[in-house]
Amino acid sequence: MTEPTVSTEDLFLILYCIVDDLYQDIAPEAIRFRNGTDPMDMTDPEIITLSIMQEGRSNDSELSFHRRVEVDYLHLFPDLISRSRYHRRRKDLMGIQREMLRVLMEQVRALAAYLLLDSAPITTAKSPRWKSAQMSIWAAQAGFCPSKRQFFLGFRLHLLVSNQGAICDFVLSPADVGERRVAEHLLAKEAARAARHSGQACPVLADKGYCGPWLARLFGKHGGRLWFALRRTQVPSSQEEAALRAWHRGLRARIESVFASLEDQFTMETTRARSLWGVMTRVVAKLLAYMVGFVANLALGRPATALKSLYR
Repeated sequence: MTEPTVSTEDLFLILYCIVDDLYQDIAPEAIRFRNGTDPMDMTDPEIITLSIMQEGRSNDSELSFHRRVEVDYLHLFPDLISRSRYHRRRKDLMGIQREMLRVLMEQVRALAAYLLLDSAPITTAKSPRWKSAQMSIWAAQAGFCPSKRQFFLGFRLHLLVSNQGAICDFVLSPADVGERRVAEHLLAKEAARAARHSGQACPVLADKGYCGPWLARLFGKHGGRLWFALRRTQVPSSQEEAALRAWHRGLRARIESVFASLEDQFTMETTRARSLWGVMTRVVAKLLAYMVGFVANLALGRPATALKSLYR
């Protein structure tokens, strides 16, 4: 069965409808009717819609994306503002985008049978530029990526992903902060969420970077279950344990595909930002583009994670 295709113009309208509904629900009046926003200017939902489309189409250059909209889609955005104003408005709306992302994560979280936990690096500069990059992005720190076997300067994105491929929570930390330390925070939030809803915390599957009985016991005190992979140096004691490891790897393939999508299509690992606020804005925009696309696919009857064909 082929996936229903969506034209670019229709996608702009679909994204705008999703964004506008979220905006009307979460944006306070102080934001919606703030001083300095001309009634003839672009609205906040229009700015966020453009931001989502830019990230979904793997376009890291605001200038080239703005030119494309100006040439091909001006009839959809007749009040298109200048590129520099679009850049400033986009950064100013980071808090609203973060709140939209939180609402979407809460909505899809209710559908999760289990959660997957992992992290990936976000590089702000290559090694020759570490010193100059830290001057503008002061929170960036040096870290090590075991999968790529290399050091990097920047941050680490930690995700909780549902078995369906939806992002349910995230933390952006400096690269030198340990994975288990952030995992403790994410698992505590998950346990608190379950307590608020008088339910049991979802089982969480993690890789060998989160191994250690103390973290599992900590989560278990709040009614949760943490299943972590053993290190390769630990030989399976039986065929059953070997089969269990293979089953665990198969389930964890979902979060690997989510990170692959974020890296390939949304260019998450290289934000090209020049300030800490710019990094935060880009990361939130990319995650929001992923989740809005996920929700749009569900509404259109398409595979939820088929984002490349949606933003084509």
